[in-house]
Amino acid sequence: MKDLYECTTCGMVTETKGHLCQPEKLENRGDYCGQPVDYKTGKMCGKEIKRFEFECSNCGRPAEQADLVCAPKKIL
Repeated sequence: MKDLYECTTCGMVTETKGHLCQPEKLENRGDYCGQPVDYKTGKMCGKEIKRFEFECSNCGRPAEQADLVCAPKKIL
């Protein structure tokens, strides 16, 4: 499995930590998906909001790719 990172500011999940302003390495999907999202700022990091295309329909976690969350929903 590839490394996963979550931004500790906005909760976005990606495989590339350079895309996040406050990356934290995650051990597995269970570390973030399905858990309540507790955004510190209530907003996505700067221009990153334009980068994510999916969110989990269970917990609302934003993700760069559909396979990073358990119940992906395309953001329009």
